Amino acid sequence: MFLRKFNIFLMVFFGMSFLAYFLLNGGAYWRVARYAIFLNSPFASAELRQGDILAFAASGAAVSDVPVGNSLLVIPKIGVEAPVVMPKSSTKESILASMEEGVGIYPGSAKLGEDGRLIILGHSSQATWYRGDYAHVFALLNKLEDSDEFYIITNGKKYVYRVFANKVLTPQETNEFLSTKPPHSEINLVTCYPVGSASKRTVIQAKLISEETI
Repeated sequence: MFLRKFNIFLMVFFGMSFLAYFLLNGGAYWRVARYAIFLNSPFASAELRQGDILAFAASGAAVSDVPVGNSLLVIPKIGVEAPVVMPKSSTKESILASMEEGVGIYPGSAKLGEDGRLIILGHSSQATWYRGDYAHVFALLNKLEDSDEFYIITNGKKYVYRVFANKVLTPQETNEFLSTKPPHSEINLVTCYPVGSASKRTVIQAKLISEETI
């Protein structure tokens, strides 16, 4: 009798655990699955089907090694407040899905606050396949200038970055540039340019200037 009750308890426990996990994470996995279906459909452009988000392998931490928690990117000058999201994996589908929840960290980026290049991706315009709330989050990214500041809040800390360069590059130039490693803690904010086109990229370079406990 005891063994039977114990088995029932285990079944209920694991069933409830699975249900809780699905309720918490099902939306993210559904986004990834939806992009996988879309990228293999005739409605996806050749560039989106065949190309990579960024065609290089970053040399920083693995996906699971970059703790972002409940992180928020704030760019006062252009009115941006967006969650910073780590993709579930390094696949194109996962990266695209992360940008439906906010701005996405490119897998392999350096850790926040550490030396190296932390790459953050965001949309500048809404494509027909996009279903998130951040389709235009980086629409004004090209308005940032030298000495403008923005910050990321995460885990009780505020990391303040100051812009020192605003580049407009081709996709190939973007890949070549972002594959290099800076000697300091640098964030690069990347989006398509101009609005409504993916022919070029806006790349904002910003250097860490302070780290505060809040």
